[in-house]
Amino acid sequence: MSALTASLRLFREPFLLDAAIAADGITTVIGVSGAGKSTLLLALLGALTPDVGRIELSGRRLFDAKTGTNVPVRDRRIGIVFQDALLFPHMDARDNVAFGAAAGERPDAWLERIGALPLAARRPADLSGGERQRVALARALAARPKLLLLDEPFSALDPAGRAAIGALLVDLQREAGVPFLHVTHDPAEALRVGETTIALDAGKVVACGPTTDVLSGALGRVEALGSENWLRGIVLADGPDETRVDLGGTTVITRPLARPAGSIVVLGLPAEDVLVARGQIHGTSARNVLAGKVGILADADGGVDVTVLTPAPIRARVTHASAASLGLTRGAPVHLIVKANAFRLAG
Repeated sequence: MSALTASLRLFREPFLLDAAIAADGITTVIGVSGAGKSTLLLALLGALTPDVGRIELSGRRLFDAKTGTNVPVRDRRIGIVFQDALLFPHMDARDNVAFGAAAGERPDAWLERIGALPLAARRPADLSGGERQRVALARALAARPKLLLLDEPFSALDPAGRAAIGALLVDLQREAGVPFLHVTHDPAEALRVGETTIALDAGKVVACGPTTDVLSGALGRVEALGSENWLRGIVLADGPDETRVDLGGTTVITRPLARPAGSIVVLGLPAEDVLVARGQIHGTSARNVLAGKVGILADADGGVDVTVLTPAPIRARVTHASAASLGLTRGAPVHLIVKANAFRLAG
């Protein structure tokens, strides 16, 4: 059973959140602005009260509309970190972490754990955005929460800063052993930190499962994510002319990525840059010809999204006329043709 389970229906005119979720480890919540990501977190926190539903955390009922159960925010043992770290401006980093810390927790130990002990005596105004977020993380974790909510806390940071804190987040979750629910609008960040992703669109869960499957469209159409494929892989070999990347059973050749073998990378691939063919392919300049079967066909903006299992799921966007002439149906064997330059290193 998942540590966090919730089924919520919350109406705040004109918006309706109607979502059922389950979470363990690090679960990312993704969607465009207005999809309901922050509303979901505030409902779990207790700052918003659902009209219908229930919330359970580690076997404890926090909310149940039928029985009238509604545990106050202060008693839920849920931590939250916002995009704006919301540190107390009159306190230094040490005192910010000490505020609300559980009994026996040492602020300096948490600052050291996140690599911010030299910042202990500095106030928020003297910290960079990344430093403030590290202190905010330490403050939230020092309270020993049963669940940590992260509401796009890294969106204002540069790519290097997001990658660094994302790696730290993974380590902190393993040590804490409690679920982290991480909201982001960045698919590359979702791939970096979360094995599981929930996609929200207009207040509804439109896909939920392994992050790579959600972002590829293998679990259904995720309209809010657009036509980009987001693929996590491991560099097999990097050379001056090309890089070979394993996408979990599918090996692709990309432009040189300047990443050593063994590195984990996130690749973007526009669905419009993926060609679909029936039958064997002979004589092409494209560096990637991938065999697979059609998994999902879905109407998209101006065409059809074709999710092909290669075995790594990859989406192609074709016209309705092309889909008809190729006879594309679920399970049909196809080949994908992709130029090495079509892949880009994300984030």
